[in-house]
Amino acid sequence: MRYIISYVSTQIRELDPSEVVHILHETETRNDKFGVNGLLVYSEGNFFEVIEGEMEKIKDLYRHILKDERHKDVILLFQKEIHKPLFDEKDSHFISENTLYRKMEIEHFNECIQDLDQQTRGMVNQMLRVMGMQASAGDVD
Repeated sequence: MRYIISYVSTQIRELDPSEVVHILHETETRNDKFGVNGLLVYSEGNFFEVIEGEMEKIKDLYRHILKDERHKDVILLFQKEIHKPLFDEKDSHFISENTLYRKMEIEHFNECIQDLDQQTRGMVNQMLRVMGMQASAGDVD
């Protein structure tokens, strides 16, 4: 069964750009190991992540994320069963203030989340706006 979890959190201390890139690489490796797809956004000291995969793997990964000492104030935004993958297989995306590490554009991400219900899609787009990422004009909130 496919499952999706989304959360936001705040960094424990100021991260320099090289540390952010390291976290993004580490996340990509972790996601590949767990068979997880998703999106990780870093902006102004905050993280926003959407992870998708097999239910038990996603729940285990989320428990691991909760224990990560590099962030605090983890807030679960939503968790739910999904009936088909939102992302391409082994598709992990990372967006940060460091534009050199943009692996995807928001427009592509919006295509990925089209199968989520309208309320959940609106919540994701609102989080992207709060984090300073531009959502496309056609977003439905």
